[in-house]
Amino acid sequence: MEESFASDRSSVLALSDLILEAPRGGLLCVDGVDLAGLRALFEDIELPPHASRLLFLPLASADSSEALAENLIAALADIALKLWPVWYRDVSFPGRGVDTLARLAVIAVARRVTAGMPGVLPAWVEAAALLALDGRPPRVPQTPAGTQLDQLARLIGPDGLVLAVDIPRGALSSPRAEALVHGLEWVARHLRGAMVVVFPEPPGEESPFDRIRHGVRRFAADVGGTAPTDPGADAHAVQRPSPGPGPEPEEPWLLPWRGRPHPLSAVEQRLARLIEADEELAPLFGFNIPVETVRGSRPRVDLLWAEGRLVVELDGYADHGTRAAFLRDRHRDFELQLSGYAVLRLPNDEIAQDCWLALEKIRDLVRQRRQVLLRER
Repeated sequence: MEESFASDRSSVLALSDLILEAPRGGLLCVDGVDLAGLRALFEDIELPPHASRLLFLPLASADSSEALAENLIAALADIALKLWPVWYRDVSFPGRGVDTLARLAVIAVARRVTAGMPGVLPAWVEAAALLALDGRPPRVPQTPAGTQLDQLARLIGPDGLVLAVDIPRGALSSPRAEALVHGLEWVARHLRGAMVVVFPEPPGEESPFDRIRHGVRRFAADVGGTAPTDPGADAHAVQRPSPGPGPEPEEPWLLPWRGRPHPLSAVEQRLARLIEADEELAPLFGFNIPVETVRGSRPRVDLLWAEGRLVVELDGYADHGTRAAFLRDRHRDFELQLSGYAVLRLPNDEIAQDCWLALEKIRDLVRQRRQVLLRER
């Protein structure tokens, strides 16, 4: 039976709970939203500290179910390497060194970590960590594909992993659709978590995808146009826009991520290195921190100087270039400014092309905010 979810906040929360609580080994299908739109729903939801991690992963084309599985395992291994040296949520491995002492230190941490983690294979973790220490994706040779997938999923999502993938429009009627379905079923069986399969457009009748679409959910992004504010909010409050479908993400993305630069964002990593090397700015800023607003929302901001009430947001075109994203960003800025925060938006391209200019913009606002704080005292 198909179940529909509107774009109001209570429906979005219900859909997010359904996704996060999907049973291990299950396949949950969602119609009416693409991968970017689904990610947008979760960006503004504060997830519990030990909730399953969500991995949004665009599917690469594959000619067979085996090729699909191979592509997904390779993608998970690449993500695990980007997470290094922090694995299993907060375990920090020795991240550098090629000598014997460095390798022995990595093995010692691996053995200590795996001693209290049911289902994690100590020998696999040791071998994977040594590969990552050498700068190679942690795909341990001679490991069966199902075991490789399971161990990588445990590493990326120690409290559970929900893998969200999309079915491109061209794949719905492709001769390879049957193989794609078999591949998705195989991954779901071996994944330590659940799979969410996103259909921006539902397939036609008598499709091979019917096998996995029992109980499909539909996100009706256009219901009502905008979502009402939370109950009890000011009757004249600006309504929260529906996230709506957006462009397909070009890169994987992992949520939730708190307190550190996102490992899958080259822009955040680059800006973090610049700030850490700056004596004035380094003590001030934290990355990916939720902010409580007077409207009761808790948007997660890219950079926050809490004492100075300064927010810095990093905007890439793929995630912020749609009409829906523009509306959502303006509403977030409104709530933050209403709550006393100054907001600086920096395009990713600016950080990539002239990172020193971006850094000086942040510094100028920091000094301005210090003057404001002095006047307020």
